[in-house]
Parts: sequence; C-alpha cells; structure tokens
Amino acid sequence: MKKSDLKYLITILTLLFFGSATAITIESKNQQLELDKNKGFFEGDVKVQVGDVVVQSPRADLDLEPKTKKPTLATFFDKPYAHQTKNNKKHEVKADIIKVSLIKKVITAQGNAQTNVLQDKKPVIIITADEQEYDTNTNLMKATGAVVINYEDMLATSDNAYALLNKQGDVQNIKLSSKATIKQDKSIIKGDNIQYSALRQDIIVSGNTMSDITFENGDRVIVNARNQQYDRQANAIMATGAVNVKYADYVANGPKAIMYINAKTNKPDKIVFIGRSKITEKATNSVEADKITLTVEPKTFEADGNVKTTIKQDSNKNDNKMEFSL
Repeated sequence: MKKSDLKYLITILTLLFFGSATAITIESKNQQLELDKNKGFFEGDVKVQVGDVVVQSPRADLDLEPKTKKPTLATFFDKPYAHQTKNNKKHEVKADIIKVSLIKKVITAQGNAQTNVLQDKKPVIIITADEQEYDTNTNLMKATGAVVINYEDMLATSDNAYALLNKQGDVQNIKLSSKATIKQDKSIIKGDNIQYSALRQDIIVSGNTMSDITFENGDRVIVNARNQQYDRQANAIMATGAVNVKYADYVANGPKAIMYINAKTNKPDKIVFIGRSKITEKATNSVEADKITLTVEPKTFEADGNVKTTIKQDSNKNDNKMEFSL
C-alpha cells in the first residue's frame, strides 16, 4: 500500500469518528488499501488503537463506502481480542470474529463470544454466547444463543439476553428471555422472562415461573406462579396468578402470595395468601379462606373471611383421633 493511501485512510478515520484530537494507529506486518475495490486488508499481528480502545487479531478487513471512500465496517478474523481500560475498569471482548460498524458505532462479536468487565482486575460480569452486540451509543449489550452470565453471586442462562450499562460501565439492568434461569447459592429461579434491576435490587419473573429457594437453615420453599417478584430491599417475594406454594408438609394454592424473609436470619418469617386460598397439610387436612397468614416459627396460621376447615380422621389409629397441626 502506498504511504499516501495509508495517510488518507488514517485521516478519514480520525476526522469521521474521533475528531482531530484523537489519534488512531494501525499496525500490522502487511497492509493493503485498494480504493478501486473499496477494501483494505491487514495481515500479521494486526493492532488497531483508537484512544483507549485496542483491537488485536491476526488479520482484518476494512470496507469503504464507494462514493465517499469513508470506512463503514472493520472485520477482525481468527479469534481477535478487543479491550478498553478506564481508570480501574477493563472491558474485554473475545470471539472468533469481531465486526465494528464505524457508522453505527456497534461492535458485534460472533462465534464463542465472551465479554468480561473487570474492576481492580477482578471480574464483575462475564457474558458468553454464540453472538454478542454492543451499541456504544446506547450502552446496550445484546447476547443470543446459549447465553451464560456470571454476575455478582448469580449465574444466569437463557437463549437471549440484554444488559444495559451506564457510562461508567456499571450494570443497570439485565433482561433474560426464552428458557431463562437464575441460580444463586442453592436456590434457582425459572421463567419465560427474567428482569434484574441493580438500582431497585429486584428480580421480576414472568411466564411459567418457578422458584426453588433453599434457606441457610435448610428450609425449602417451591413457588409456581404466572409472575413472581423478588424485592431484595423489602426482603420479600411476591407471586401472582395461579400460585402454588410447597413448604414443609404444606401445599397452598391461591391467586396471590407474599413471603416475608427475616433480614437477620435469612429465614422465611411468614407467608400471606391473599384472595380465596387453600392450605393443605400432609394431603389431608385443609383450610380455605379469603386471606390466610402462615407464620413459620412457631407454626401457626390465621384465616380470615369465609373460613372453611376440613379435618380428616386417621384410619390407621385405633382411637380414631383426629389430627390437625395447622
């Protein structure tokens, strides 16, 4: 490639995107710019640096707009690596192919794509997927195909995912869709869609939801419902729509339930069922009411509104004594 062509390429890149104050460097063993074909080719230890963004790969192509000859798309091949460092944070992108849309300012990683965000050299969030796309204008990241997200103490999986970051690179929201699952310690949450808000500190699950929660003392609660919301600040889980709760020897059904968790012990304090609900113990004794409050320790309940209690006799006992410990 002629030196004049290289100078022309660097000039239009700089002026188009970054202004005259931002430097761009393109390093490689071999460079070729074919203006008549609207293509640029770079091979051998390719390194492109724009400000604090660096992309490295064995080879890269550059597409030019036919009329203006302005660069439109940079494609990096053979497992490229992109990274950006700001203060104590570092963003990394790895994939089989990385494409950078120079017009839309969108970065697309294809094939075994992995994005890492590190703070003080420690991973904050790791996202792997078949393909990932990051819009530098909106700070919106999209991931599709076999998505796995490691964030704080959560492991999330889904077919599709969206993560919204702020200008500092902090996670604001995560949305999972299609076969969405979140695992945290010994607990698991599933649903058609899951949304996590870092600001509100809550998880909203919709569509065929299931929560299997195991507390530190070994207590286990399984909740099935159309929708569920876990509010960390209020330390409560709310389920609505065809709610089914399994806890110890109890099975409860109703339109709405709220489980309150003790912030100090991290154990469930009580479960409140709102609307016409029914609690069954050991598949025999049951209570129906418009509102039922189940207190965990000590195990007591309070039923209000059109209460109906069913107590079945134990046929295996000679004294025919009736037992009901609700």
